[in-house]
Amino acid sequence: MCRSLAVWLCLLVSPAVVAAATPAAQNPPPAPGVDTGALKQFVSAYWQQRFLQHAGRVNWRDYQWQIEVVIPDAVSKLPPCRQPYQAEDAQTNLPIGRQPLRVRCPDSPGWLVTTRSQISVLMPVVVTRNALSQDHVLQASDLAVTQILLTAQQDDVLIDPAQAIGRRPLRSLRAGQPVRNRLLEAAMLVRKGDKVHLTLADGDMSISMAGIALQDGQKGEIIGVKNEKSGKVISAAVSAPGQLLISNEAPAAVASK
Repeated sequence: MCRSLAVWLCLLVSPAVVAAATPAAQNPPPAPGVDTGALKQFVSAYWQQRFLQHAGRVNWRDYQWQIEVVIPDAVSKLPPCRQPYQAEDAQTNLPIGRQPLRVRCPDSPGWLVTTRSQISVLMPVVVTRNALSQDHVLQASDLAVTQILLTAQQDDVLIDPAQAIGRRPLRSLRAGQPVRNRLLEAAMLVRKGDKVHLTLADGDMSISMAGIALQDGQKGEIIGVKNEKSGKVISAAVSAPGQLLISNEAPAAVASK
């Protein structure tokens, strides 16, 4: 009996029995909070869409886009957002480099945080081979295409040398400088001496004829053109490369260019 009692006492104080008899401790559920992964994905998708919109407008291609998003630590103390996030930014022309983005949760009550992103874009663009003086007429030999990391100010870089050939810089360009549209004079769609196509429109009727340009002309500019058949000088507005619309039959004042 004593030995039996000793066995029971041993079992009662055994750690294994004590552990089995004690209910398992319940871990408290994790406190709800903002999903930082989802928030980063929202910010990244927003900036990528902004860049793609610009790239589509100017026909950019063959670029490599990369972003690093930093979410403030205070986000961990905010409640999760039940509604879609809303983005508020300064609408910069080209989202490249360091870009802040305010993200709003429209819940009631909601919250507002400012994220920081570093956006990098590597892309082939037109650059100058050598230093070029102002008013130099650009030739194919002056230009090359090379990959560069874009900056936020280079929203109008050219990607095809044909976009620059025949145009003049508005100021001197250094060797290796990316060629931007606003650094060049407006493209000449017609050059003095070019054979051009003239159209005179009157309602549903139109008359076409050939002519010789007497001046260089940019889009929308009215220049003097000599009618090939009659030899008469008339005024016409440049509408496209080699194309002009006759504005009137009065002789044009031909200025030298």
